[in-house]
Amino acid sequence: MPKPPFVLLVNPWITDFAAFDLWAKPLGLLVLAALLRQGGCGVGFIDCLDRDDPFTNRHPEIMPGKDRAYGTGKYPRAPMAKPDAIQDIPRNYYRYGIHPESCLRRLAETPEPDMVWMTCSMTYWYPGVQLAVGLLRRVWPEVPVWLGGTYARLCPEHARRWTGATAVYTGTQVELPEVLKAATGFSVRNRPAWEILAKAPVPALDLLGRLRYAPILTGTGCPYRCPYCASGLLQPRRERRSADAVFGEIAGWHQLYGVADFAFYDDALLIDAEDSLKPALKRVARELPGLRFHTPNALHVRQLSAQWCDLLAAAGFRTLRLGLETTRPERQREWGGKVEETMFREAVKNLRASGFTAREIGAYLLCGLPGQKPSEVAEAIETVEAEGACPYLAEYSPIPGTPMWRQAVAESPYPVETEPLTHNNSFFAVRRPDFSLEDLEALKEKARRSRRRLLGDAAGGKHKR
Repeated sequence: MPKPPFVLLVNPWITDFAAFDLWAKPLGLLVLAALLRQGGCGVGFIDCLDRDDPFTNRHPEIMPGKDRAYGTGKYPRAPMAKPDAIQDIPRNYYRYGIHPESCLRRLAETPEPDMVWMTCSMTYWYPGVQLAVGLLRRVWPEVPVWLGGTYARLCPEHARRWTGATAVYTGTQVELPEVLKAATGFSVRNRPAWEILAKAPVPALDLLGRLRYAPILTGTGCPYRCPYCASGLLQPRRERRSADAVFGEIAGWHQLYGVADFAFYDDALLIDAEDSLKPALKRVARELPGLRFHTPNALHVRQLSAQWCDLLAAAGFRTLRLGLETTRPERQREWGGKVEETMFREAVKNLRASGFTAREIGAYLLCGLPGQKPSEVAEAIETVEAEGACPYLAEYSPIPGTPMWRQAVAESPYPVETEPLTHNNSFFAVRRPDFSLEDLEALKEKARRSRRRLLGDAAGGKHKR
């Protein structure tokens, strides 16, 4: 059998107007690292978003990172020139993550790999990929660099043309062992683990530095097909892990590294969870008191019965985000039909009865979608505040391949088909006279004022647990 290959996995920089570590780890890359190791391959890892790199945080060009609540925090950052395509946005642009010199030092300390696997989650973060590929080429000109992840799958032709990667991988995890064998001649010894979520090893979080929190995935896919969302494209299969596996992973990270904060990455955490998540959380409540759980990807409000809310409270959930999206019935039907305002009101009522405060309950509201009016968003902000939850705007980003993509292309005066930088939600590619960039900023400020009012009330004791 051929010698096992050594694969270097790279998480590249973020390049954006704003970025914050809101429980954001490259979970897919860390799962691949675990699969490769289990399969007999050598694995290395370089995280260009490391918040704790000493060289970076002491460097005069860098604004160092800062810790925030529950393991979140600010990335180190350095100003960079805005690309031409987004010059008209009146905000500073940054490279988030370690200093490039620190990356070069890490590469110099790493044995030459047989190949590099790199990811990129947002389509408009590709300048970070360009930088990473350029540094890799300086150190190892002949080592093949494979690019995968969301950007590669949604914008493959752009990635092939602009990143410098040797290959752009658009398939799924299931096919990777055969692709690896074709490239290296090596057959992994754990082929079934690549095919079924239940058989996969826990992600290789040990490759990270300081582990402030752990990402947890209990299942993949979502039963809904909302026209603005790429979940169905990227995770078409619905799979669930067992309750024992979910509990075991949570307990393991807590016992090994003292992790107390956990963020669920599921797109549909509470759906079909009676035999998986629910028993796991009951065990957490009994056996692991003091842990804290967070839901940055939002919960489906129709699942938030009184029973579920009591369990979430008992298990230690602290950051709840609900997917309300809009309060207009016609929009709710148009955008997937997964929620109604009455469901939202009942969900918040149940959460409050279980002891959750306004500080802990947030609702995501979609903002700036094709055809949407600013008045719709303003109305939704007021509704959320009136129910005692914090409104958070989810500004629309056009996503290739989604049902709403063609409408966004038709309405946008910008080159969204050919320039992924225009997908940035801060750029607001579908702005128009009746929903301008100024309207968007005014709505964001309205949501901030709403949260300040609610959190002021909470500090005064009106919504305390």
